[in-house]
Amino acid sequence: MSIKNLKNSVNRLQNNLISSLYYKDKDEKGLRLRNYASLAKSNLKFIEENFWKSSQEIKDVDERLEFSVLLHRLKITGDIKEILKISSEMEEILKETDSKKDLNFKIPRVHDDVKGELVADIEELKICYNAKCYRSCIIICGRLLEIGLHRKYFETTNRDILETNPGIGLGSLVAKLIEKEVKLDPGLTQQIHLINNVRIFSVHKKQRPFYPSKSQAHATILFTLDILEKLF
Repeated sequence: MSIKNLKNSVNRLQNNLISSLYYKDKDEKGLRLRNYASLAKSNLKFIEENFWKSSQEIKDVDERLEFSVLLHRLKITGDIKEILKISSEMEEILKETDSKKDLNFKIPRVHDDVKGELVADIEELKICYNAKCYRSCIIICGRLLEIGLHRKYFETTNRDILETNPGIGLGSLVAKLIEKEVKLDPGLTQQIHLINNVRIFSVHKKQRPFYPSKSQAHATILFTLDILEKLF
């Protein structure tokens, strides 16, 4: 409950500051601005109180320390845009705290021929996630999807597509399965797009390297394991 109160306090602070920016040039008497400034000050106090009440719910020590540093910065700055930036960073930490609560690396029910591979990859996925190697997590999710989709194609057609098309990509494999009237999750194509982008940015030098957040890695893992569960 304390974490929820903390999140609400951060959200209220953001809303009051956004409102004060909106009325900055519209409030001739300054009544609204003074009201929002007073509310923002109260919200800042609530953020501090709720943080100390709920700090132990933020299990990751680094995240707890980072939030504490952000809180200190929040208290000493008077710039509204800077406060909004800091509060957004706080919000991201709280989202990641929530995402940790329900992550379950469940082994999907699959054929014994591929189960060993999947178990090994999921164990490695768990290690990467706990070590905060989020690009590695998404790349391993791509491999898990490849294993599952190749197996599904084999069970559907009784043919190993790697024998005739060894370099087939995930997108093409999905298209082949759709041709065979295999029902797939509508979000699978978008998931593959993310995975392919991470693979490209991880292997090839780009101007702006892509670093997925913990929330993105968490969502990708859950979606991947759910897809594998539904395939079989």
